[in-house]
Amino acid sequence: MKAIKIMMIILLAVAACACIVPDEQDVPTPTQTPVQTPVMPQNIADAIPTENLPGTFKLVALVDENTPGSMNITEEVLSTIAGNLSVGEIKAVQGVYDFEAKTYSVSVIAIECTDSVNAANAVENYKNNPDFAKPPSQTVSRFGTVTFNEHEATEVRRRPLGSDDIRYGYVWSNGNFVFIVEPGTDDRVASMKLAAMTGH
Repeated sequence: MKAIKIMMIILLAVAACACIVPDEQDVPTPTQTPVQTPVMPQNIADAIPTENLPGTFKLVALVDENTPGSMNITEEVLSTIAGNLSVGEIKAVQGVYDFEAKTYSVSVIAIECTDSVNAANAVENYKNNPDFAKPPSQTVSRFGTVTFNEHEATEVRRRPLGSDDIRYGYVWSNGNFVFIVEPGTDDRVASMKLAAMTGH
């Protein structure tokens, strides 16, 4: 009987301990993790690939508004993206590349617009260029859609006069930036890799 009483006392003591609520401790509020937005270049020239280039690409010139010479890069680029849609004011820089020991000359153009609407308009104007009205051949369409760096770009296919080769260029916008790789090369993989390096 004594053993039962002792057991009852122990059980009551344990039950009483279980009912004791400890003082609440200050639990730190988890801090919100900021959503990462695409890192765009601080300086528009930083968008032009310069090192570790794919294939045989070699950067031979970087042209901006401060480059001495007769070409006004802003006016040149504005003529490339002129059309029915307004593009507003722009800043532009151009990288000029040799490919396959000067067999090809390719340019990468980075354009900074005032906002994303003007950037999207610039892409549409570029694609509506009268030179792109007809496909480069009966079996190849003018435009295609590709994806790299988690965004879509338009692949622009061209065939130079007197050649059966198709060259692959690219145009796309990302925020208020527009990027154009033209006219591309007949090495689609190398051209797309150069495009994928642009803007980073």
